Amino acid sequence: MIQPNYENGSIINLVSSITQAMGNNSIHHKPLPFIESDFISSKKNVVFIVLDGLGYTFLKEQGNSFFSKHLVGNCTSVFPSTTATAITSFLTGMSPAQHAVTGWFVYLKELGTISAILPFKPRYGGEVFSKSDVYAKDIFKQSTIFENITRKSYTLSNDYIINSDYTKFYSKGSTSVAYKKENIENFVMNLMGIVQDTPGEKFIYAYWPTFDAIAHKNGIHSLNCKNHSQELAKALENFVYSISNTNSIVIITADHGLIDGEKDTLIDIEHHPKLKDTLVMPLSGDPRAAYCYVRQGMAGVFEEYAKEHLSDVCSIYKSSELVENHFYGLDEPDPKLRDRIGDYVLIPKENYVIKDKVLGESPHQHTGHHGGLSEDEMYVPVIIIEP
Repeated sequence: MIQPNYENGSIINLVSSITQAMGNNSIHHKPLPFIESDFISSKKNVVFIVLDGLGYTFLKEQGNSFFSKHLVGNCTSVFPSTTATAITSFLTGMSPAQHAVTGWFVYLKELGTISAILPFKPRYGGEVFSKSDVYAKDIFKQSTIFENITRKSYTLSNDYIINSDYTKFYSKGSTSVAYKKENIENFVMNLMGIVQDTPGEKFIYAYWPTFDAIAHKNGIHSLNCKNHSQELAKALENFVYSISNTNSIVIITADHGLIDGEKDTLIDIEHHPKLKDTLVMPLSGDPRAAYCYVRQGMAGVFEEYAKEHLSDVCSIYKSSELVENHFYGLDEPDPKLRDRIGDYVLIPKENYVIKDKVLGESPHQHTGHHGGLSEDEMYVPVIIIEP
């Protein structure tokens, strides 16, 4: 089990290193010790690329590559090690304790429903909350890193997510640029254009989600993932070559890694009706870190059943225990945090995942998973290139 190193070795500390170099005087965490902020600040163009799902363990298994050639170290993700939580930390510089985006599925007390927080709609589907006059600003309250630095900022997102409520809110303070979804050539072309064709000192945040999507569908150890990582390495090597002599620095990392599940490592809540009966609502969070909201007076029954029937495949924690032991951050938690992590957290061991289903929900049969505390999920690479 790898706990996030919020002290000086997590993705939040990486963000502190980058934003401190560009005039952010309100950083919440220490910079990474192996990155010099002064070196970053001397560069005209600071390009920060997040490759969703490209974990450190996976990268090391690929042997020599453009990425490994420029690998300077690793750091931990946050908890849970999932896109919604980690990307919010990238875009705010805050820990999950502060921003309280606690997983893919987040219970929103304000609305009395479990949300899919990135699509910004109910878990069961339907329209986005803004169609009912509930806006991102009503749910999210944090400032962004772009609002807290002194440079002109650009965010590069694909055309599928660029106009989503979540993306628009957490891009505040930047100029948003779209690339064609899953088109690596268009991604690189837009990066080149921002570096070469826009004046002055600038910060560019670029997000590529396709590797994660491939890993979810096919598995992190699939040939599909290997091939796509090679495609990414080649495309970004060409990008770096194209911006030679522009006084730039390129920093590449990931939000998390993944593990592969199997059919016989699925824990289906439907097969545990006694446990399900103790819950006041469906699970939230992620299949590798599930939040359980327990009926009043049923905590003893929940604990007894979980310890007897699930302890071989899940670690069972009181949610308050994880807060007190700084799994969500070192900071004073936002009051919303406790509303969003339930009474207990089930963290599957090895490559187990835990799931339930709600009416109206489309089934997702993923092979690759993330959100837990394994080395494969928690460690991400830190790659630094000076073209």
